[in-house]
Amino acid sequence: MNIDVNKALVKRYLKMWNTGDVTIADEVLSPKWMDHAHPEVIGTKSVKQAVLKVREVYPEFRITIESILSEGDLVAVRGIVERESTSRVMWFVRIEDGKMKEMWTGSEM
Repeated sequence: MNIDVNKALVKRYLKMWNTGDVTIADEVLSPKWMDHAHPEVIGTKSVKQAVLKVREVYPEFRITIESILSEGDLVAVRGIVERESTSRVMWFVRIEDGKMKEMWTGSEM
C-alpha cells in the first residue's frame, strides 16, 4: 500500500464535501462504502445524496485538514468542520483495493 496515494484519496473525498462535486464519490469510494458514524449512508449513491443535502442546507460548509497520517491500509485525519459553528473532528479511514471502504468519526469536545 502506498501511503501517499491513500492520503490523496482521502483528501479527494474531503474535497468533494467542500465543493459539492459528487462525481468524486465514484472515483474514491468502494461500492460497499460504510460510514460507521452514519450507518444509514451506504454506498456511493447515499453519499452523493448526503453531500448535496449538506451543501444545500449549509452552503458555507467547509472541511480544513489540520493533519493527516497514513500507515498500511489506514488513514487518520484531524480537521476542522465549519458550518453554523466550528468543530474539530477526527476520521479514521480504511482503504481497500484503492478505494475508501469504511470510516469512523470522532469529534473533540
